[in-house]
Amino acid sequence: MPAHPPPRRCPICGSPVPELLSPDGRRRRGRPRVFCSPRCRLGDRRLSARPGRRPLEVAAFATAVREAVAGHGLPLRDLADELVCAYPALASSVATLSAWQSGTSAPPCTGVGRDRVLALERVLGLPLGELVLRMPGGPAVPASRPPTPAEQDGPVARRARLAHLVGAFGGTRQVLVVTLAKEVLLDPAGRPLCTRVATRVRAVQDGVDRLWYVDGDDPRLRPLVAATTGCRPGRRVPERGRAGPGLVATELVLDRALGIGERHDVSFLVSYEPRNTGSAPVRPAEPVFRQLVSHPLESLDLGLSFDPAAPPRAVLTCRWRPRDSAEVSRRELTVPGCRSYELVVADPAPGGYGWRWAGAATVRLPVRSGTSAA
Repeated sequence: MPAHPPPRRCPICGSPVPELLSPDGRRRRGRPRVFCSPRCRLGDRRLSARPGRRPLEVAAFATAVREAVAGHGLPLRDLADELVCAYPALASSVATLSAWQSGTSAPPCTGVGRDRVLALERVLGLPLGELVLRMPGGPAVPASRPPTPAEQDGPVARRARLAHLVGAFGGTRQVLVVTLAKEVLLDPAGRPLCTRVATRVRAVQDGVDRLWYVDGDDPRLRPLVAATTGCRPGRRVPERGRAGPGLVATELVLDRALGIGERHDVSFLVSYEPRNTGSAPVRPAEPVFRQLVSHPLESLDLGLSFDPAAPPRAVLTCRWRPRDSAEVSRRELTVPGCRSYELVVADPAPGGYGWRWAGAATVRLPVRSGTSAA
C-alpha cells in the first residue's frame, strides 16, 4: 500500500489537522480539512484555545496597556484623538481604551483586532508587536471567506482570495511586518525590470518558518524570486479563476524557524520574464507604481528608477484608499533630469502609496479618481 502523506498543518496554530475518516477507515470524499478546530475555522472568540489561561492573559495585557499609556503621558481622550487622526479606520474609543487597561475587556483575537492594537502601538511610540504579543487568545483567527470575483474584484479582494488559498498549504506563518523597503527598476517601456525587496518581520507565535510574497499584476510578466538572504524560494501559487492579469504568491522558506517575538531580516530580488501570451494584443504599461499597505508598519521605503533612455516628463506622488484603491491625493514631485525617486513614510496607515508619471511621449497624466484627501 502507498505510504500515507504527511499530516496537514493548521495555517493558524500549526497543529496537525485531523482527517475525516469513514467507518471503514478511509478518508471521506470531498475537499480535505484545512483547519484543526472550529475556533481556527470560524474565528469564534467564544471558543477559547486556552480557557484556563484567559484571565491571566487579559490581566497581563491590561498591565502592558496601562504602563504604555502612562509612559506616553497623555490622557485617554487625547490619545483617542491621535488615533482618529493617524489611523481613522483602526481608531479605538475612550471607553475601549479604558476597558483594555482596566482588564474588563480585551481586543478580539482577529486580524482587525490585531490591527487596532498595532495602531495603538504606533501612536504610543512602542516597538511594533510589543502589545500584540501580549494579546490574550493566542494566534489570530482567520477572517471570513473573502468575496467572490462576482461580488468584488478590486486589488484588496484579489489579494484576500489568494491569501485564503495559500492558507490551505499548511505551515505556520503568522508574522508582523515591521519594516518594508522596495526598489523598482523600470525598462524603457515603463514596465518593471526587477525589484529588490527587503523586510523585517517579527513572529507572533513559535515555529514560524515561512512567508508569502505576492506579485504579478501584469499578465505578460512572470515574477521570479532569486538572490535571497535569510530565506529561499519555495512553491509558487497563481491566482485562480482569472483569465486576465493574475497574481502569484511565492513561498519564502526561512533559514530557521522563529520563536515568538523574534525578529528576522529577509531580502530578495524579483525579476520579471515575459510569459507566453500567444496572440494577445500588447497594451502599453500603465504609468503607475502602487504599494499596498495592509497593516500598520514602523516604516515604508519605496524607490523608483527609470531607464536612462526614457526619462519621465512629470512625476506625482499619490495615495490610494485601502478599501477600494481609489486615489485620494497626489502631489507634484518632478525634478528636472532626475531618474530616481524615493518615498519614505514613517508609521504608514493602511492604504496605497506610490507614484504616477508621464513620459516624453505621453500627452497628459490620467485623471484622478476618488475624493480628495484633507
